[in-house]
Amino acid sequence: MQTIRTLALPAIAALTLLCATATPAHAQDIPETGGRVFGLIGGAFGDGDTTALISGGAGIRITRQLGLDFEVLYAPDLSLPTDVDIIIQTLGVAFAPVERIERSRLIAFLTKMTVEFPVADGRVWSYLTGGGGVGSLRQTITFRNLPLPLAEELGVQIFPPPEFDMTATDLALTIGGGVDVRLWKGLAVGGDVRYLRLLDDTEGFDFAFVTSRISYRF
Repeated sequence: MQTIRTLALPAIAALTLLCATATPAHAQDIPETGGRVFGLIGGAFGDGDTTALISGGAGIRITRQLGLDFEVLYAPDLSLPTDVDIIIQTLGVAFAPVERIERSRLIAFLTKMTVEFPVADGRVWSYLTGGGGVGSLRQTITFRNLPLPLAEELGVQIFPPPEFDMTATDLALTIGGGVDVRLWKGLAVGGDVRYLRLLDDTEGFDFAFVTSRISYRF
């Protein structure tokens, strides 16, 4: 939680500054309906370790306030724990210790409904968004030998197990919101805070996303 607060405070300060300094814009600069594209970068917190997160998507504004978005989300390593027990075979009295490395890559494809609340003559757009889709979680376990002093290396004979790879595709649900501040015509920057629940056959995983966002409406 301390990490989330540490990242969130600068983002809030930046958004406040943007709201105060952005050049006044007029609602007629952007059509009432149309498309939009967006990209996000930030961090993911929750089950596992804190990790980087990137996301991108496109959508259509059905009305001035209601839209439908499609998004692809990628987290390279969530470091989720695995319950796989592996036996390491060794020969000889002295053997090198083995480090176990676990990685959890997440790719999610989401469809969301977004409700926007434009204020300040269309200069600021706060929004709520929510929906679901599928998440592909790939967990890998690899091993490597840790170094030994030179005197012991001559007696080392060790056979680490091969890499283990487990991939599961499950339901993903998300809800959250954020704010966009228009800089020029349809170009805007802002912040996005999201909760994502990844369902699994035996348990679920919970994540919170705090990201910076850039978008363009046309």
